[in-house]
Amino acid sequence: RCWKEGNFSECFKYMNQAAKGGDMEAHQQLGHMYLQGEGVEEDMKKAFYHWEEAAIGGHPIARMSLGVIEGDYGRHDRQIKHFIIAANQGWGVAVEQLKMCYEEGHVSKHDFGEALRAYQR
Repeated sequence: RCWKEGNFSECFKYMNQAAKGGDMEAHQQLGHMYLQGEGVEEDMKKAFYHWEEAAIGGHPIARMSLGVIEGDYGRHDRQIKHFIIAANQGWGVAVEQLKMCYEEGHVSKHDFGEALRAYQR
């Protein structure tokens, strides 16, 4: 409810409590909030921390977010690993990102093929 009303400060309190309790979706949302400065000051280190926590907990969107950020920093090897894991978790957007990385020469045909097959299972 607080999110729909744009009350990000209140939302941050709820998400922070939920994340402390191990909620991976809350970690994902906190990462987004820190990235965008919604309810908190922008802080890429904290965004990265929360996305890592969520990704380790199996959250494919957080895994994708890490991949995007790693790509922005030019760390394509790490980017590809995150995208492959997200594709293996059934996240179709990750396959599309891998396809673009393949076209740019950042991922091998073999790795792209394996990720695509894993996604299709």
